[in-house]
Parts: sequence; structure tokens; C-alpha cells
Amino acid sequence: MKFIVNKQNFLKALSSIEGIISSREIRSPIGNVLIESKKDGIDLTSTDLEMTLKTSTDANVLEPGKILLPARKLSQTIREFRYENIEFHVEDVKVRIHDADSKGKTEIEIMGSPADEFQVKLNQDNLKFVSLPPTLVAEMIDRTSYAVAEEDSRFAFNGLYIEDRDGSLNAVGTDGRRLSFATRKPGEIISTEGGIIVPVKAVRELRKLLSASDVFAMAVEKSENTVHFRLKDVIFITRLIDSNYPDYTQVIPKKAEYAILLNREDFRLAIKQASVLAAEPSRQIQLSFIKGEVRVIASTPDVGRVEDTVPCNYEGEPLTIAFNSNFLSDVLGVIKSEQVEMHLSSSSAPAVMMDMEDRDFKAVIMPMRL
Repeated sequence: MKFIVNKQNFLKALSSIEGIISSREIRSPIGNVLIESKKDGIDLTSTDLEMTLKTSTDANVLEPGKILLPARKLSQTIREFRYENIEFHVEDVKVRIHDADSKGKTEIEIMGSPADEFQVKLNQDNLKFVSLPPTLVAEMIDRTSYAVAEEDSRFAFNGLYIEDRDGSLNAVGTDGRRLSFATRKPGEIISTEGGIIVPVKAVRELRKLLSASDVFAMAVEKSENTVHFRLKDVIFITRLIDSNYPDYTQVIPKKAEYAILLNREDFRLAIKQASVLAAEPSRQIQLSFIKGEVRVIASTPDVGRVEDTVPCNYEGEPLTIAFNSNFLSDVLGVIKSEQVEMHLSSSSAPAVMMDMEDRDFKAVIMPMRL
């Protein structure tokens, strides 16, 4: 195989696959990238056996072929390469890299592996893809993924739950102590056949890909327990978490004693200030509501104490409730409206926080023991 490719275009393609390359495993196919020539360019494919990503870039293909190369070493090599256009010449399982314009004398050799060691297949012929606006998918991920657990023994909590229900597309993230829910009506709904759980690592990779794509389509392959995504110049496949997701509708309170309005930025800054002196590891802060205001309080023995006050429309009896400060900060970071609505019933009942400009988003936070 022999081809000439622009350095920046090649680096862009390599950067798409870096997130799924194992940093520990260097044997084929994990930790490697399959490079294949096509008529007007090259395809790059990599996998960690849970996720597989294929991308493409333009190239001047002089001789067809394919090879398996160590992905990180290749990426580091190209990043440091001084010249704009790169010529790759593959001989058996070795690739020679040099300046295609003959302006320099840099000669690089990288040892690879036979392409047939890459056994992962990307067959999408019989799948039904549904197109969705990339901005809609990105927004739903942003609204919910922060609440997903990592390495929890309850496997279902380690992924983002996606389901179609009553003509809507729903996304839910939870770690058992908080829950975030977003729903949208995109027009055409993909069938998730009872809901799917996408691993949080795959969700984060997808979110990065969405930032650089103006197209998006997805298809669920329940027989293989996978979901397939198509984006601009990218095919991304991930295995799903094989577990039953809890009934999240039972977690979201249907009604509340108090509906409290606060200025989002004032509340966010008060939480941020209090977080500095919140005791480790609980990160607990107290919200003490009295008529017309809430006092945000945090303290650490032998270190210090902070109290801040934020105006609000609270009119009930004095109420004090405690939360993990990080949980409040995370929610306030995804709410965009000038005011945030907080639903409370008691110091032991879950709180619900909502965006005044997006009634299809709800964040539930469990209180801490005072």
C-alpha cells in the first residue's frame, strides 16, 4: 500500500479513535489502528472490543492495501512530523513514512501487524437507522450524563438509559443518589425495544464526535446487544450494558409542598463559595429556607465555616435540608435559564430542580442526613 495524506487531515482522523484505544494493551487488535485504502482516501478503524470506531479521510492512494499499526505510536509520530504532506509506503508489515514533497530528509519506519489480525466486522446492512438532529442528541447527553455512575456494582447505573416512550425519546442518568431526566420529541423515533443502556465511556466519546458532526443517525441491534451511530465521516459502535434499568418514574416526585424560585447564577455562586469549606468526604452543605431567602451553610471542624444568603420566594415554615455540594453544582451547570425552580417537601424527601426554559428536564437529588 502506498498513499499521500495531509498531516492535519490525518491527525484529525487519528484523534477520533484515540478515545477508545487501550493505554495498556498493545497486542492486536486492541491498541492498534487498521488502515485500509479506498478509491479516494483511507479508512482508519480501531476497537477496544467494547467500542469500535471507523473514520475516513481524503488521501491520494497510489497503491491499494491495508495494515495494522500501533495507534498511539503512530499518532505521536505524525504529531511531531515537521512536514505538511506525508507519504506512507507499506512493505509487508512495515510502513515507511517520509515527506511527500521531498523538502526534508526525515525517514521513519514503524513495525505493524498483518491486517487480517483485526477480526472485528462492521456489518450494518440490515439495520434501520433513524436520523436525529445532532444538537438534540448532544443536549440530551449534556443534560443527563453527569449523573451517571462509574464502576458501580449496580451495572445498570454505569450507563445512560435511552428509551422511546409515547412518541418521545427519553434519556436518564443516575448513580442511585441523584437522577437526571430529559425528554424530547424529535419527530422520527428510534425503536429501543424496551430501552437500552449505553456505557458512560461510550456516551462521552459520542459527545465528542457530535461536536464535529452535522449529521447523526442511530440504530439498535438487540440481537448483538449493540448500538450503531453514524456521524460525519464516522461509524461508531458500542456494546450495551446487559442489565435491567430501574423504574426511574418511581423516583421522580409527582408533587411537592414548595416550588421555590432562585436566581440561578446567585445560587450557583453561593454553592461554589460554600463548597470550599464543605467537609470531606461528604461535601455536605445545608440549605436553610426562611421567608424570602435561603441560607447556604457549610463548615469543617477546625477549618472554618461559611454562610451565604440568596433571595427566593419561599413562604413556608423554616426548612433545612442538606445536599452534596457537588450534586447541586452539577445540576446548576446544565440549567440555562436565569431562574431555577426547586421543588421541596421536607428535609428527608428528594428535591427536584428544573430549568424554567425547559420543562422537559428534571434533576432529582436525594438529601443527606442532617
